[in-house]
Amino acid sequence: MKLVCFVILAFLVSSCSQPIEIKNEDSGVLDIKEAVIRTSDAETYEDWQEKPKEPKISIIAPKDMEMLNSSDIWVVLDISNFKLVPQESYPKNWQGITRVWFDGIWQMGAKSYYVFENESNGERTITAELMLSNYTVLPYSDTIRIVINKTK
Repeated sequence: MKLVCFVILAFLVSSCSQPIEIKNEDSGVLDIKEAVIRTSDAETYEDWQEKPKEPKISIIAPKDMEMLNSSDIWVVLDISNFKLVPQESYPKNWQGITRVWFDGIWQMGAKSYYVFENESNGERTITAELMLSNYTVLPYSDTIRIVINKTK
């Protein structure tokens, strides 16, 4: 019985170790190293995977060209598809901090609001941008202009 099992096992092993030939009717034997299926306009794995939405940042307060009568300016941001994390975090896609510029002065952090105090009268520019935690500026930003006209 052991001999029969051994013979069957040897036959199976020897039959699996022989190369397979694919014959074409026109040209005879084809030498194919690996199987490949070619298709036209086929979607790749990356094509049908759900792609993350791009981050977006916008200044929701104050409004563009708004006239303000206070020297303290609150800048409030709307951030989507971007996670605010501490500045010391390891940089990752779609995670980081915000930076807000107010006429050449900036503040940054993992927050969606900033206060610029004791600002003088005049037209001012505010720019908000997204950054990775290693301070790499991302190409997502919003810029508005405001007018400060505080009464004396």
